[in-house]
Formats: sequence, C-alpha cells, structure tokens
Amino acid sequence: MSTFDDYLADWEFGEDWRPVVDRLAARVTSWPEGAPGPEDFCVDFPVDVLWTDGLLVWTRLAGTCLGGQIDRTGLRCGTLNPHNPGDQLDCRFVLLGTGRSLSDLTDALLDWVAAQTDRDESEH
Repeated sequence: MSTFDDYLADWEFGEDWRPVVDRLAARVTSWPEGAPGPEDFCVDFPVDVLWTDGLLVWTRLAGTCLGGQIDRTGLRCGTLNPHNPGDQLDCRFVLLGTGRSLSDLTDALLDWVAAQTDRDESEH
C-alpha cells in the first residue's frame, strides 16, 4: 500500500480530483527515475481557488519545496513555501487543461518534478 492509497482511503478533497490520486497510486510501480519517492509526496488543498476546485501535490527536495496544482484551468508547477506549502505557488510551468485528461496532467506533473530533481542534482 502506498501513501496515495492512504489518501484515497481517507479522501477529504473534492471528488472531481480523486482521479489525480488514483493515477499517482497507479504510477507507483512506474515512478519516474530521479523523482523523489512516492512516500515523499503530499496531497493538499489547492492554492488560490476554492478547496473543491483543485488539488495541490507537493514534495520537498533538499531545501526546496516543489509542487503542482491541478485545477479547472490545468496544471501549474513551481516552488512553494517550504514552511507552509499551501501558502503560495510560484509558477514555473503551466500546462492548460483543454483537451487533456487528469491522468495526462498528473503524468506531466511527475515528469516536471523528475526534471527539476535532475536539474537540481546537476547544479550541486
């Protein structure tokens, strides 16, 4: 059982966003190389929209907090306040949701985190 299965068992977020965590749980066996492990990710209420209108997924990477929000507009990825991840999402990457499934947006989030991890490791 993964951390995402725990979120699904005690679901407290908008039902529209449950497929995002379903996809994360399904991806545990094909997790992107270089990304922090699934157990290092957290699921939270979205930033700057109603709690029922999206989902924030984040992880800590060294001294940085990386996250992505999937909401009705699509996917926004960036850095978060490491002391309060739900405080502010400083966007670095935006993928509009038009014509994309929640699974596609979730995969794009994981790919972005993996790319940031690779970039961070090559800078150090």
